Amino acid sequence: MNVNVQLPPPATGDADKASAAALRLLALEAEVRQQASEQALWFHLVNSVRDLVPYGQAMAWRRSRRGGAFQLRAISGLPVADRHTPLARALQAWLAEQDRAARLGALWPVELPVLAHDPKQTALDDFPLRHALWLPLSDRPGAVSAGVLFLRNAPFEPREQALLKRLGDTYGHAWRVFAPHRRWYERLPLTRKTLAVAVALLVGAAFVPVRLSVMAPVEVIADQPYILTAPINGVIKRVLVAPNTPVQASQPLVQFEDIQPRNEMVLAQQQLAVAEARDNRTSAAAFKDPEAAHEMAIAAAEHDLARVSYDYAVEVLQRTLVRSPIEGLAVYSDRRDWEGRSVMVGEEILQVADPARVTYRIDLSTGNAIELAQGNPVSIYLESAPLGGLKAHLQSVSYTPHTTSAGLTSYTVIALPEDGAPPRIGARGTARVYGDYAPLAFQLLRRPIAVVRQYVGI
Repeated sequence: MNVNVQLPPPATGDADKASAAALRLLALEAEVRQQASEQALWFHLVNSVRDLVPYGQAMAWRRSRRGGAFQLRAISGLPVADRHTPLARALQAWLAEQDRAARLGALWPVELPVLAHDPKQTALDDFPLRHALWLPLSDRPGAVSAGVLFLRNAPFEPREQALLKRLGDTYGHAWRVFAPHRRWYERLPLTRKTLAVAVALLVGAAFVPVRLSVMAPVEVIADQPYILTAPINGVIKRVLVAPNTPVQASQPLVQFEDIQPRNEMVLAQQQLAVAEARDNRTSAAAFKDPEAAHEMAIAAAEHDLARVSYDYAVEVLQRTLVRSPIEGLAVYSDRRDWEGRSVMVGEEILQVADPARVTYRIDLSTGNAIELAQGNPVSIYLESAPLGGLKAHLQSVSYTPHTTSAGLTSYTVIALPEDGAPPRIGARGTARVYGDYAPLAFQLLRRPIAVVRQYVGI
């Protein structure tokens, strides 16, 4: 950036002085570009400018944050600046007052005032160097975040002010290289007034009534499906329908291994034939042989027992092929989970459901439970349509929790869908269950408070 500074024309006798000043100015600018750190730049600024413009003392100041007060960073002649000395505190208070009056945005020559009425400013009143020149440094256009206060006994001449303004542009450009990039919150105008307004808004927002809500996993399940259970003890040979396919009434669904039931049926059939033949023979011999008449009742009982065994074997063989009693949709996981698997009587194999009648099963964790009532609204966000929330209302909540497959203890919440096309059975997603109204602060701090209470034990 080229900065054109018009210096007052020197007198004829001052030509050599002007040339020496220009050379010294160029040398200082070259030294500025060689500084390796921000602190080294401040030290060079307050100590090396004395060769070009005489002064008694120089102090470098910088804001700690945007809109904050200027804090002392370097003092000429000292390796470390102590910002807690009475003079530093007095100058900081005086600069803060001038900053509120918007006087620190440009080069400003000023004579330090005498503040005898303020006992805190006695250090400033006793300071011998009364003439000051404020040189602002900006880290971005229109914003003054640092500056240097030059102090001496005599006022600063216009020519000296022009030289310092030129140096201020050079040092400001160099400082922008070293100045750290401030985070967004450091750029906020944090004053007492803005902080008070922010606190008031936060307190007011904390008491805004909102509806308590919790998130929980949800699955679309069938409403009142027909549960197909194993009719016999055996091994499933084949599942005759694919998952989530329509089935008709009396359509075969599951085929069990029938070798043993078939052999038992054939054996029972042979035993029935033997018992029937013996019963017929005993009945015919009873007319001539009194002893055969005594055995006729036993033969008849054995015949009846053999018939019952045969009928049972036939029924078991028939049950090896399981049919659907109703029309609907076959709902189960996968054929490979069932084919070749041994099952017991009453064990659930699949469901036959009406795809138009569905409900939502929500596993609400016990640690995240809130007070719920029948009819509370529920929003459903399925993985297949995460942006399209489905509306539902709560139907029931289980009285006791259960342990899920993931090992979590949860309550089972059933929600009924409202108007709209029913989702696919088996779809999963996330549900937001709404409870009663409570302050916003309670909604935000409910979980942390519960964790602290569990940890502390109160």
